[in-house]
Amino acid sequence: MTAETAPNEPAQHPHPVRRVISYLVPVAPLGDGDWRWRFTSTLALVGPGSVPFALMMFAIQNGLMATNYGIAVGAPITIATGAAIILARFRPVEAWLLVMASLIATALWTETTKWEPWPLTVPSLFALMTVLFALGRDRRAWAGVLCWLGYAAVGVAAVWGVSSHRLDPMPQPVLDANPNPASDNLTLGLLLGAFAFLVGLTVRIWRQGRTRVAEKERVAEGERQRRRLLEERARIARELHDIVAHHMSVVAVQSSTAEYRLAGLDEEVKAEFRSISDQAREALAEMRRLLGVLRSEDDAGAREPQPGPEALHGLAEAVTRTGTPVVLEVGDLPEDLPETLALTVFRVVQEALSNVMRHAPGAHVHASVTSENRTLDV
Repeated sequence: MTAETAPNEPAQHPHPVRRVISYLVPVAPLGDGDWRWRFTSTLALVGPGSVPFALMMFAIQNGLMATNYGIAVGAPITIATGAAIILARFRPVEAWLLVMASLIATALWTETTKWEPWPLTVPSLFALMTVLFALGRDRRAWAGVLCWLGYAAVGVAAVWGVSSHRLDPMPQPVLDANPNPASDNLTLGLLLGAFAFLVGLTVRIWRQGRTRVAEKERVAEGERQRRRLLEERARIARELHDIVAHHMSVVAVQSSTAEYRLAGLDEEVKAEFRSISDQAREALAEMRRLLGVLRSEDDAGAREPQPGPEALHGLAEAVTRTGTPVVLEVGDLPEDLPETLALTVFRVVQEALSNVMRHAPGAHVHASVTSENRTLDV
């Protein structure tokens, strides 16, 4: 009985609320309801793919666009900001493209009259950090570096545009304000973005280390299981060799020398002793093959030819010589009979004849093996 069907163990069903949360917050793979709340689960609330975090950044960005940046229709920018955070869980490169699109749109369409950061707004900064973190964690390092350099290139273009008066984010200069707000703003984005990328890269390296350790543990456990199995097989082989094989050898020697040691034996008795000797030697050969399988560290011994229906006639003759007459009929069997099925046929007949010899010695036995319509009857 398996653990899944054991009556004393109640079935474990994923918690439906946790399954819903796994879609909204990246605390576990999508649809996984078996996770438990940990400290990392709290951090996931502001991580790539967090829907609550994306909605909060969307709301803040939407309010800022309407009140502080002089743009009436800021929906494309706000949607790109929120969507980038959600998409970073699955497609961080595409999420980075959304952040860049939001940054370029802010630089081209908005202006500020206050001390607001430009062109990288606060929600856009958080989105950028989230995406760069996801790139460091889930993609190769060169992809994250290229995306960070791409952001730097857009930032340099924005600074150059303000310096060359191609972009005018502050039509009404503010007293003591930096005439080029893009320089400080984008420099801060570069530093925080690099920090987020390095944190993501550290998480990636840590996960890879845990995976390697778990793999080594799995290999070591498999090796321990294999060693225990080999030790158990060696113990069984030793006991078979020391006890069973020894007694069978004695039987073979005594039966083969009986006609020379005992005087006055008639031919029928001598033939009986010879039959016993042959059967004992055959049993010893089977025993040696079994011991070879048990002592080997691979399955080479198990791949040796196994007895099948073709060996039934010899088995029937051996049983008949013991005083239990056997009439054996073997029909036309398929030539492509699987080895496992052939061995099963032989073992079934062998066990049946052994039961007759044990419980009804001397009884007449009729055994038949036939095949019809791809059905094997014993």
